[in-house]
Amino acid sequence: MKKILFIWLLLVSVLLANNNYELKIYEKVLPTIFIDTPIKVYVDKRIKELLQESDKFEILTRCDDKVELIVGKNFKNLPLECREKPLFATSYRWYKKHPNSLGAFYWRKGRPQIRFKKDTFIKYNLSLPHGLQKYAR
Repeated sequence: MKKILFIWLLLVSVLLANNNYELKIYEKVLPTIFIDTPIKVYVDKRIKELLQESDKFEILTRCDDKVELIVGKNFKNLPLECREKPLFATSYRWYKKHPNSLGAFYWRKGRPQIRFKKDTFIKYNLSLPHGLQKYAR
């Protein structure tokens, strides 16, 4: 019984640590790209739960002209106003599939992965900080 409790507590702490780590990545990377904070973001359900803990993001419930960035991976029916907004993907597949994705943060084999598209940064007249340029393709 003690072993089961220990394993359960270990699993919960690892999952919470990953969310904390993921939030720190978003808080470190996205404000260096978008200078004005809080960044007005439209997000999917999973990322909403994560980013609402931060004061660096203003989560908007509707995707309209105020949105500066879309974050997530499940956006099937975006309004016309948002189809040309930059997207920061949370899966490699969505990063490759969506033409407006400027970057992605996702997990592969338990390790965090981050990527950026140079072309999309040029398209939106954004600049990638020098320390992150090694992740651009």
